Amino acid sequence: MTNIWHIGMAVPDLEQAQAELGTLFGLQWRPVVVRSLTLTGAAGERYDVDCHVTFSLGGPFAVELWRSIRGTPLETPASGWVHHLGYWVDDFAAEGERLARLGHPPVLANGDAPLLNRGPGGLLIEPCDLHRDQPYLRDLYPPESPFAGAPVLP
Repeated sequence: MTNIWHIGMAVPDLEQAQAELGTLFGLQWRPVVVRSLTLTGAAGERYDVDCHVTFSLGGPFAVELWRSIRGTPLETPASGWVHHLGYWVDDFAAEGERLARLGHPPVLANGDAPLLNRGPGGLLIEPCDLHRDQPYLRDLYPPESPFAGAPVLP
């Protein structure tokens, strides 16, 4: 099972991007949270980052925004804000194997867990595990997920 559920954007000014995209598309935002991550690039480079991130409220499709982190894989792409597409997968390990068979290698990991793969045309893709509860995002899970429900906001 795969369902595209979010588009990730690395923005230089988080508050300004929230205001501009909110006005343009009528979006409201969850509270900004800070995620401390240890990321590993495709060549083994390590990045310890504090990522300031938010998602739009409502669904089933969301916009994810984070403050660009210069010099890391989480900086704003040269082509503009759009960074990746995220999609739900029922079997996370099997999806990693499928992506490898299709020639879409992992390019970024969070600890030992793959985070992003390079997809067609250089597009970054983020397989998201349906069996990992993310209370902040519960309203964005497919209805048949045991985690679907009201989000738990900070």
